[in-house]
Amino acid sequence: MSTVKKLVFFLWLLAAVLVAPPLLRSFGLNPKEMVKDLFSDTPRPDVIAPVVPKPAEPKKEPVLVPDNDERGRARELRPDISVPPARKAEPVKSVEDTAVLSPDEKEFNQMIAGLENIASMASTKAPEDNIDDLPVQAYRPQNSAQKVRWLPPPPGFSTADTFNYLIYREKSPVTSTIKTVLDNIHGNLMLDLTPFTIVIKPNKILVMLFGEKDSYMKYTKRPAWSGASSDLRSDTMYVIESNSFYPLSVHELTHLYFDGYFLPTISPLWLSEGMAVYMQINTTKKKPSWVDRSLRRILKGEYIPFEEMTQAEDLSSYSTQQAELWYTQAYSIVAYLLKTRTRDEFYKLCNELKAKTPLHQALYRAYGMPFNKVSVLENVWRHDLQKAYEDGKILQSAAKKKTDTQAVTKLASSATATARQTTAKADNTASPAKAQTNAKPAAKPTPQKTKINKLQLVPTNGYKGGFN
Repeated sequence: MSTVKKLVFFLWLLAAVLVAPPLLRSFGLNPKEMVKDLFSDTPRPDVIAPVVPKPAEPKKEPVLVPDNDERGRARELRPDISVPPARKAEPVKSVEDTAVLSPDEKEFNQMIAGLENIASMASTKAPEDNIDDLPVQAYRPQNSAQKVRWLPPPPGFSTADTFNYLIYREKSPVTSTIKTVLDNIHGNLMLDLTPFTIVIKPNKILVMLFGEKDSYMKYTKRPAWSGASSDLRSDTMYVIESNSFYPLSVHELTHLYFDGYFLPTISPLWLSEGMAVYMQINTTKKKPSWVDRSLRRILKGEYIPFEEMTQAEDLSSYSTQQAELWYTQAYSIVAYLLKTRTRDEFYKLCNELKAKTPLHQALYRAYGMPFNKVSVLENVWRHDLQKAYEDGKILQSAAKKKTDTQAVTKLASSATATARQTTAKADNTASPAKAQTNAKPAAKPTPQKTKINKLQLVPTNGYKGGFN
């Protein structure tokens, strides 16, 4: 073989190597898995091995919904990520049927089972009217770093995309208002989470907007009272369109951006939820009612020990009051670490936890002495929380209310006495003739009331949900 022919052969071989992976991906195949299967001795699970013929039996074929492979923007935006199997309308499979499932189907069933376990805490909650947007635990499986490609929009959903989001909306088109609101949230979070978003650029997020609670519950397996939820592995946020859209979106997007920084490590649950509640309150300037309610319980000495709080990774066994207390403690400790301490120390703490350093060692390396134990952080936090309460910085104490009332009463009495003295001086300086003419008894001066205007809550965001 001449040199020219050899050169042409190697060029064709090189072209085939370069063209083959994109070509295989266009057919929904993974090149790495195909090469691995080609050189592996173990048979693939989807290849049917020869079996000994058995007597013919009637086959039970489940009714399947046709699998639509037109994935549109979802396929285009994530070409290199595996696709979870689409949901199919089929009867419940028996134990024998699950033994022959493909790895992708088994993995998808495990994911759904995880969502149902998280949603099971809804059965221990009070009725929906008694819960004020209590967050639901974010779905963060251990393999969240292995992203999955988004599924196509369900029937009845319209789609649109921006630089930061792919948006599915139920029953109505995606308007420019939706895009603007979501982009504003993204911009604010990028600034507030600067140390974490600069180092690792967040992935594009799929936002699914549900117009009804029933469809939200059916699709996500989450309780309707949560209002919103997130899935770290698929970089997806699910949210119901309501008046709580803005704060809940901030909460769930914080999960995706902040937790994404720790991958492939899964951040501690208390840190993830505490940061999400902190960003929600810090952005909207409004606390949910359960936060103040739980803070008052903590000030009375009713709290969850830090050893238990920091090790909890599943809140499904918690009652409503316990969950409220746990979320409030997580929020309060994150607020303490961010405001009372420096942000550089907090960033160093997160880096240590990302490196899987135990919490007590991470605290010491980030903050130094005396923070060499989790119990020390607990004691310092409780002391500073009580001091902030007495100073009226977090909740106005009863003693401070009494002092303010006494000050207002004293101010009103002083103003009344001054008015009386002024009237008496005016009467003494009047002429005697005029005094005799006006023989009527002088009327008592009307006490002056000091009017104190109440503080008005100023809305920080004009958007209240319910897009038109």
